[in-house]
Amino acid sequence: MPPDQNHPSASIFSFPGQIKDLISTLSGQGAREGYLAAADQAVISASNFIATIILARGVSPTELGMYGVGFTALRLVRSLQEGLVIQPMNVFGASMDVHDFKAYATGSSLLQLLLALTSSGLAALGGWLLIQWGNDTAGPALFALWFSFLWWQLQEYIRRMLYTRSAVFHALANTILANLVRLILLLWWGTQAELSGIGGLHAIGWGSLAALLPGIWLTRNAWTKKPHNLIEIWKRNWGFGRWIMGSSLANWLAVEFYPILTAGMISFAAAGAYRALQNLVAPIHLLLRATDTFLTPRAARQYEQSGRPALGRTLKLIYLISGIPILGVLLFAVLFPNQLLGLLYGETYLAYSNGVVLMALFYALLFSYWPLQTAFKAARFSKPIFIANLAAITAMFTVGIWAILRWGVFGTIAGQALNALVVNIVLWISWLSGKSHMYPARKPPAD
Repeated sequence: MPPDQNHPSASIFSFPGQIKDLISTLSGQGAREGYLAAADQAVISASNFIATIILARGVSPTELGMYGVGFTALRLVRSLQEGLVIQPMNVFGASMDVHDFKAYATGSSLLQLLLALTSSGLAALGGWLLIQWGNDTAGPALFALWFSFLWWQLQEYIRRMLYTRSAVFHALANTILANLVRLILLLWWGTQAELSGIGGLHAIGWGSLAALLPGIWLTRNAWTKKPHNLIEIWKRNWGFGRWIMGSSLANWLAVEFYPILTAGMISFAAAGAYRALQNLVAPIHLLLRATDTFLTPRAARQYEQSGRPALGRTLKLIYLISGIPILGVLLFAVLFPNQLLGLLYGETYLAYSNGVVLMALFYALLFSYWPLQTAFKAARFSKPIFIANLAAITAMFTVGIWAILRWGVFGTIAGQALNALVVNIVLWISWLSGKSHMYPARKPPAD
């Protein structure tokens, strides 16, 4: 009689079992779609990496800081978009028939348009007010975001709609087009001596607009003249997505708000130096996002079928598969900081080479809890993630602010590392002590 896989005494780390799980995870139709999704993320990460290099070599640290802060603000808008529109569409839309999806997607698209127009209008108004008050750095940067906020959100919505209907290859092609236009514009402006931090933000908007038009054509069969009631769609989306949005906003504050603090408390040039250092480990973003995209649904199915033991086995595989390349990238950055900074940016940021060690520490701590977040999502138990980010935010607005004032850019990175450590402690304690409420199989616990 086979051992009970749900029992604590069952062996969940047998070598043959791991090999079987690894082959199952990395093969099949779902895996092929996962590879396309990983390629999609690779294009995005590579484009962000190249864009930062072009800007860092062609503009001043202050201009690079304006771009970096604007890029971080774009991630804030993405957090709102994920919770209010995209994740509800992914969950509800994936199981709808063609007729229902058309009515739902059309109504949801109108909500997305309203969100894009609202955020763009607020950026334009806020930037205009800062300019009127005499702020000639933050004001123009914030005002420029209206263009990126509008077109990037709409293109991202179309791209994610393609994912919802399993048209992953078309989503990848759309991503390639958007980022190709973006990089060509940056290179052209560079040859014309017209490159700037605001130009880097505008390039995102122009690339998104260029990809939005064919994206609308690719999704032409998803539209109808009779959408669902907008109020009902809003209620449905809000009921599901508000906690996702809350967790995303908390994560943004805990992880990505530090560069904005640095720009406000020190200077935009300091924020530019931070962006240059962060770009050295940019490949990590690809691997972390691919983990979420590729493995979360598979881990969720395994948890539903076999409970926490299967989830623990999958978690171990995630760390094994992603850990080697991630730690390899970080080790390479630590061993050759001056060479990398000189190769990518010239001599401009060599004075900050000591910060590479802190940046590697931050990303190592980020990686040490990222797959664990995937496990909690798979178990539909997101409360520890929210609590962990709240604890990290508390650390940021106390010790983190002190560190920025004390050590500048180095304090920014040290504060981020502290936040990642706090999140690690909360999540790992929750995981190790969570057997009682995460153990049952077949019926995953409600969040």
